[in-house]
Amino acid sequence: MLASPLAPVDVPTGPKDVPTVQVRSNTNTLPSSWWSSERLYELERRAIFSQSWLFVTHASRFEKEGTYSSFEIAGYPFFVIREKAAPGQELQKPVLRAFHNACRHRAYPVAKKKEGNVGMSGVLSCGYHGWCYDTRGALRKAPQFDNVPGFDKSANGLFPVHTHVTATGLVFVNFTASPEPPAFNEVFRGFEEEMKEFEFSDYEYRESYELHGDFNWKALMDGYQECYHCPTAHPGLSKAFAIPTYKVVPRSNYCRHFADQRPARVVPPPKRPGGERQRSGSITEWLGSFIFAEKVAEQEALEKAKNVAGEFDGLWVYAFPNSGINCYSPAWYTLRVVPVSATKTILEYDIYQKKGIDEQEMLEFIDFLKQVEQEDFDLCQATQRNLRAGVYTSGVLHPEKENGVIYYQDMVREKVLQHHEMEKAAGKEISPASSGPRDSAEDEVCKALESGRCGGSRDLEW
Repeated sequence: MLASPLAPVDVPTGPKDVPTVQVRSNTNTLPSSWWSSERLYELERRAIFSQSWLFVTHASRFEKEGTYSSFEIAGYPFFVIREKAAPGQELQKPVLRAFHNACRHRAYPVAKKKEGNVGMSGVLSCGYHGWCYDTRGALRKAPQFDNVPGFDKSANGLFPVHTHVTATGLVFVNFTASPEPPAFNEVFRGFEEEMKEFEFSDYEYRESYELHGDFNWKALMDGYQECYHCPTAHPGLSKAFAIPTYKVVPRSNYCRHFADQRPARVVPPPKRPGGERQRSGSITEWLGSFIFAEKVAEQEALEKAKNVAGEFDGLWVYAFPNSGINCYSPAWYTLRVVPVSATKTILEYDIYQKKGIDEQEMLEFIDFLKQVEQEDFDLCQATQRNLRAGVYTSGVLHPEKENGVIYYQDMVREKVLQHHEMEKAAGKEISPASSGPRDSAEDEVCKALESGRCGGSRDLEW
């Protein structure tokens, strides 16, 4: 929530060293063209996604050495892999690394599956020409290149991606080709301390799912960063939480969300004929000490004894630019808002359940989660259609109820405009994730065609 219009006593503070950010007083939205322009989206890729710390997964997904998961964010395919010790050696602690998913020979993907393990071979093999890389990204085999003059294996390893793993196991990546990315704890000041409020080690991965939308990535972030729409669009959520207490508090490149839960009603769960318990129709019946209290009264003491986070009040965090981390007593889940184009987005959800949780309770949590997320998805689909119609140009945001939207849109605006000015001054595109310059004679031919100087139809931007 906006820091300035609220009295200090009204703003949840979190850990003492977590900064609360002042937000601008101008509350106009970004122009609607920023939700449909492909050229603007490409600028966002360069200005934001190629050089920001991006949340991707949790370290618990990599239980064994050699395990990898592949991802793609804003057109950057990459994979995260747990390093495998060399034969006869042992690593003192788990090491996660990330690499661009492109063979150094001809750019074919080397990680071909969504998830996998390198196995006994200890290498990932490119399916195009058989180049092989170990879990440190080093090139181990390039068929028939041994006698090629001047060829250097050591100079042809996979392009690395910067990684940061928090003390609680949250994995972030940064695509910048610079050897020195911005220090994670300088970018997200206070983030690691706040995340320690939740016992991530008490949870295990359960499942993932995706929603594919015809809307700009910012359409979903707009909704995630406020609950002004909740009474209208999320009737189930409004039964679970006291929506007037919902606050979004900007921190340092992230936001903390707060809300008071409504008192849970403890009633016997309905049963099907034959005694099998049905899923409850009332959200508050299963919200517990935080979101679950479906057990009958005589079972409450046992439930609290089993759940060490029983009194936990929830931990909901937005991490700029495109992720949400939402922690509850029975489970926690993450949302990656993955841009595909200016008007195509994939919503990727990973769900982690409390170890030993009752299966029925977990199914009800997933039902609730998917209901709320589908409601947000539908809002985005309909909003994008009107944004593209050309009638709406911009709107006014509420300085308190939509301060989270103001905060993240300001960050988008600032980063995009700053990068655009840099490119104008340089007279060319600046791609922080690029492995090398694009200024060869051959590159100049393409630039001339793109700009219209050699018969092309597009004007030079700068």
